[in-house]
Amino acid sequence: MKEVNSRTNILNQIKENKPNDQTNIELGQFFIDENENSVNKFCQNLVDNDGDYIILDRMDNLQDLLLKEINGRTFVDLTGNIVDHQSWSFNGLISPKKWSDIEVSIINGIIGVAENGAVWLDDDSMQNIRTLPFIVDHTIFILNVKQIVPTMHHAYKTLGKIKTGFGTFIAGPSKTGDIEQNLIIGAHGPLSHLVILVSSSDSQLENP
Repeated sequence: MKEVNSRTNILNQIKENKPNDQTNIELGQFFIDENENSVNKFCQNLVDNDGDYIILDRMDNLQDLLLKEINGRTFVDLTGNIVDHQSWSFNGLISPKKWSDIEVSIINGIIGVAENGAVWLDDDSMQNIRTLPFIVDHTIFILNVKQIVPTMHHAYKTLGKIKTGFGTFIAGPSKTGDIEQNLIIGAHGPLSHLVILVSSSDSQLENP
């Protein structure tokens, strides 16, 4: 009986000491070059990470662009930007083995980080399908240029205002150097990583 009570006490203490859902990170001022174009820097670092980008000026061209990039492969669109085309559905219980049949995922990015080309995703953008951006062969992220911040410091400061559960930064396709000390892309995850940057009429974009 004593062991049962001890176990119960431990479990009760765990339940009472759960962390808050909202991050609360206090960061001081961090120097940045005010003359540096964050969008251009994001694009340059993304390419350095073996990713790719497309800058889209008109939202009405987005579906055609996505279908071109999908190129007839099986896909999941979590952004709602593809209509009247068959997308993989996660309704109901689906065996994880079936997920390997999905070739392309399309997900909204929440934050872009200029200094390393990373994109932040959370449960809302992934619709709680946390495996999706890691199990497909090709990832496509849609990111508004206004959501690009200069550094990780700025990203975490922004995240301090967002309620989220699971979240992750992704900065390019899967890469490993463990196999004979050679860089292998796609060994443990996506082979390609594309970010479609959606601009607005008042965005000042240069060609990196």
